[in-house]
Amino acid sequence: MTVQDSIQKQWDTASFNDNFVFSKTLELFPDICKKILELILQLNITRIDFPEREKVIESRTDSKGIRLDVYVHDDLNRSFDIEMQIADSDNISKRMRYYQGLIDSDKLKHGQHYSSLSESYIIFICPFDKFKRGRHIYTFRERCDEDSTLTLNDGAVKIFLSTKGYIDDVSYDLKNFLNYIDNGIVTGTFVKKLDDAVNIVKSNEKARLDFMTFDVS
Repeated sequence: MTVQDSIQKQWDTASFNDNFVFSKTLELFPDICKKILELILQLNITRIDFPEREKVIESRTDSKGIRLDVYVHDDLNRSFDIEMQIADSDNISKRMRYYQGLIDSDKLKHGQHYSSLSESYIIFICPFDKFKRGRHIYTFRERCDEDSTLTLNDGAVKIFLSTKGYIDDVSYDLKNFLNYIDNGIVTGTFVKKLDDAVNIVKSNEKARLDFMTFDVS
């Protein structure tokens, strides 16, 4: 089998939990991206914009750069990075920390005051339960060790979503969304709309050609 045949086979079997299909679907269907954010965050979002497609951030020429799966802003200048995190690695929390730092560094230009930093959400969607507590969602904000009621209020929010959750802690639509990622089963109106969008992407010739040359490094 040639390299091209192997990549074509990967494309034929790729589903929404593939990084490329995931990012391309939400890029081409921003209304679905907005709905996913609303389900996860329980926020009302009027509009989202993609400031850059396939956003790449590098702080120095000798530093490790990152390419974000889905990076959007809303009308209130809040930023949202959504990542499909398939690999269950020990360093996933530090990966999220690194993403947060580079995103903040990229947003704050020379001469700008720190108060210019807006709310920032980093969301990792995982087909595993990193914390083994049975939850679908784990939300982290900086809190004081000595007084857990005191938050740092720095505007940074980190969220892990687990497709393996079993606690009744999220909405019906969000459960269906996570189940779809986990097993491809279509349940509910929203997931049906999402699945239709994925099928449109998979039948798009330009998307297929882009996948053939997609750099996964």
